[in-house]
Amino acid sequence: MDGRKTHAWFLFSVFSRRAGRAALAFAVIYSVVSIAVWRIESSVPDGTIKTLGDALWYTLATLSTVGYGDVVPRSAMGRAVGAAFVLYTLATVGYLLSQLNESVLEVRRMEDEGLIGTRFDAHVVVIGSGPIATAAITELLAADRRVAALCRRSDEIELLRRLGEREVLFVTSGEPTQKLLTERLAVGRATTAVVASGDDANNIVASLNLRAVNKQLRIIVAVENEALRQTLIASGVTYVASPYELSGRLVASAAFEPDVAHFIEDISSGVSGADVQQFAAGPFSSMTVGEVRSKLEELDGPLLVALSRRAGETFELASNPPRATKVRDDDQLIVLGTLEQHARLAQRLRVKQGG
Repeated sequence: MDGRKTHAWFLFSVFSRRAGRAALAFAVIYSVVSIAVWRIESSVPDGTIKTLGDALWYTLATLSTVGYGDVVPRSAMGRAVGAAFVLYTLATVGYLLSQLNESVLEVRRMEDEGLIGTRFDAHVVVIGSGPIATAAITELLAADRRVAALCRRSDEIELLRRLGEREVLFVTSGEPTQKLLTERLAVGRATTAVVASGDDANNIVASLNLRAVNKQLRIIVAVENEALRQTLIASGVTYVASPYELSGRLVASAAFEPDVAHFIEDISSGVSGADVQQFAAGPFSSMTVGEVRSKLEELDGPLLVALSRRAGETFELASNPPRATKVRDDDQLIVLGTLEQHARLAQRLRVKQGG
């Protein structure tokens, strides 16, 4: 068992909390009445209830108000017990059905508020609801990734839900505690987390809790204070981005090379136009960079622009690597192309974006 709870489990849990004692009492009384009718009627000469099975069938038919009449008590005592059972069920069954209906509505409300955890696997967790988090969710969904998002307030849930269908986007609200990250966002089964809450202190707490829940998780954090970069890297964060720094560079570039700025803006989005994507280098292992580029040209695929190679706990990026560089099995290829070219590469070589 992987710990994922179904809607049926939540419905049972809610119903048990609401009417568990009443349901248990009803089951006990149902059994007692069945046994009593059987003991009373089994000795009646012309009786139709001779076995416990007959008695259970009689109480079930009485409970459902069907009343087939094939088995009925003949003695005065048996009829008295049956009548008392009918009067009891008139009040109890209605109450239990009303509680069951209320339980169904409560489970639906829990689902709408994201209180029932996601069942996603190999998904991306996004913490935050501001512009950076919204843009990240949009890009991830465009790249066919399933996203489990966490916003701080429940009134922000509907805003994020508009970004995608529930089959690929799960949204809940609350503080990024280890319990919430585990039970609702399934961080233990996620591959990557994007932390962009807009509050650096909250980002640090979220990053530490994410790492505590999943030691293998790739964690990307957007911070306002660039001085926190080294602190976050030391705490196990994979990559730290400073939106203000990136925006400053883009604005400066637009001041004297506007076409370059437009190009960077275009390739940083996977929604339309060109896009920069990352693929595992496994199928190209032992090839040179020149051979990889030739292979990609044969596929009419994207252009290899950089190579990422593991260096201890981090990766070193080589932009426009020399043609003679040997590609290793655990390298990552950074390629530039259209969405169609990326799809062709993924299909022909059976690799997936993101490594």
